[in-house]
Amino acid sequence: MAILKKMLYYCFKVMEQISGGKRGVGGKLTAVSLFSGCGGFDWGVHRAGVEIIFANDIDPHAAAAYKGIFPKVDFILDDICNICEFPKADILIGCYPCTGFSVASRRRWRNSGERDLRKRSDNFLYEQFLRALSQVQPKYLFVENVRGMLSAEKGWFLRQQTDGFDSLGYEVKYKLMSAAEFGVSQSRQRVFIVGVRKDIQNFEYSFPKPTHGPKESHNYMVLQDAIGDMKEWPVGEFFDYKFHGHYLTRNRKRGWQELSYTIVADCRHVPLHPIGEPMKYIKKDTWALQGKFNRRLSWGESARIQGLPENAIPSGTLDDKYRVIGNAVPPAFGTALVKPIIEFEYLDIRCTS
Repeated sequence: MAILKKMLYYCFKVMEQISGGKRGVGGKLTAVSLFSGCGGFDWGVHRAGVEIIFANDIDPHAAAAYKGIFPKVDFILDDICNICEFPKADILIGCYPCTGFSVASRRRWRNSGERDLRKRSDNFLYEQFLRALSQVQPKYLFVENVRGMLSAEKGWFLRQQTDGFDSLGYEVKYKLMSAAEFGVSQSRQRVFIVGVRKDIQNFEYSFPKPTHGPKESHNYMVLQDAIGDMKEWPVGEFFDYKFHGHYLTRNRKRGWQELSYTIVADCRHVPLHPIGEPMKYIKKDTWALQGKFNRRLSWGESARIQGLPENAIPSGTLDDKYRVIGNAVPPAFGTALVKPIIEFEYLDIRCTS
């Protein structure tokens, strides 16, 4: 009887939402994606059962990768400021640029006028997301950014966003999450904001619990799991220049049975491939390479470590490819974060027996 009730409720919800004009083909939840990059988060959401109906980014090289994954999605390659109208959808996704919030960037700007984050226009792209939110009027919203957003200007930028979401009628929560805990083979932390429209009844969003780790049902995915079957020396696919002084200020190599360091967007700072001997600690801020086999991860290996599908192929130079892949959101985050909403929309039974 319980199974039958679930089936009947599911059918009712699908018919109800289709008649409202928001659901996609087969009654799927729909999503609008902004600052979409190469589509990492969107691919994760898609795998969970959501139909992406609209996407946007200003980077043509990221757009090439996105269209490789989603050839049928209405993708607008343009500055979001030039987009006047956005379609209605159940979910709004936004992974707006994060350079100014990055802790590493703020270290580099210590003695520079760029240190004033409120003078950088790219730190205010969340205002475009708020503009779109007021048009799309989704039931749910998802925002991704770097860990530094929590501390940037003592939390001022984070408060500006959460206050904006609240003023538009959304209850929001945020959390710092680790990609390794959701099956991604790298040490990568990102902040996620999730919003639920205040008129959605009988639902309070809870962030997903980790699925991988020492205390979980699955062990961490390590470099061997991610890239162990790939070529050891893919000529032309990795940044093959000398290792500059700053690169050698810390350990850049992890072994086959370890998590990768964070995949970054700068080809000069990409972690080393696990092949060969480990780096050797010399003194503070000084590490040395050992042996003959030392190279940076290729852009393709970086994509595999991020968890991106094989058809996510950026256009452009090697530098462009690394940048697009390094800026991507691991799909595992999208799948895990949207799951509570999928379960509520399709499986929650709010009628008594």
